[in-house]
Amino acid sequence: MSVPTPVRGELTAMLAAVGLDPALGEAALSRSFEDLGLDSLARVELASRVLGGFGLDIEDDITPSATPEDVEQLIQSRLSATV
Repeated sequence: MSVPTPVRGELTAMLAAVGLDPALGEAALSRSFEDLGLDSLARVELASRVLGGFGLDIEDDITPSATPEDVEQLIQSRLSATV
């Protein structure tokens, strides 16, 4: 299990809003979007929420094989780069 980051809570809420079942818990964050059943529409919705919440355009980076942890790391990396 990974160590929670400052964006974890907000990202988890965004994931729930686009269809990820919160009952899956932390273990779901290491599974691919494809394995989690989140289709391309859900990924675009997530990218839109990330843009609105963090000001980051990551739509091209959220592929079927990416994981929520990958997205979390990407957000952290890009936020760090803007400081």
